[in-house]
Amino acid sequence: MNTISYVILAMLIRSPLTGYELKRFLNFFWEAHHSQIYPTLKELRKQELIEIVDIPDGKRKIYDITPAGKELVKEWVFSKSHAPSQKDEFLAKVFTISALDRDTSKFLIMERQQYYHEQLHEYSKVLDSLNDLNEAERHRNFGRELILERKIRLCKEELAWCEWAGEKIDAYFVEK
Repeated sequence: MNTISYVILAMLIRSPLTGYELKRFLNFFWEAHHSQIYPTLKELRKQELIEIVDIPDGKRKIYDITPAGKELVKEWVFSKSHAPSQKDEFLAKVFTISALDRDTSKFLIMERQQYYHEQLHEYSKVLDSLNDLNEAERHRNFGRELILERKIRLCKEELAWCEWAGEKIDAYFVEK
């Protein structure tokens, strides 16, 4: 089974979800497209690891994990995780800074700061919304809370790096 299959099963441990909801929650930590999610859901159904529990409007299917799926997730949690993958176009652009002018270099950093300010705002808003949940819902969303807090801390660290990089760029172009 591929990693996205395990990730989808893990998402369904918390509660039954539609494909759209799966995509929305996956975005916190995994880049997956609908073209990956729906075929994976079909395959997991075929393997009897998930089931459709409801089709409320005749269009959207609600998926839930089966006992066999839960057992598989428990086994997967104990397997060694792969190293995180990284694809960051911004870092490739930063690599070229010595060939750029000061204003272009500063723009790159400013653009990144803006992105992380927006992300920080969004993650903080979602984290704050968890405070409005009842105790049972908060308990069910505990993993989500941990992920959001990590994302917030990473955003703050990225913003601190942007400040530092801006200062380094200023000093670099004064010396140049």
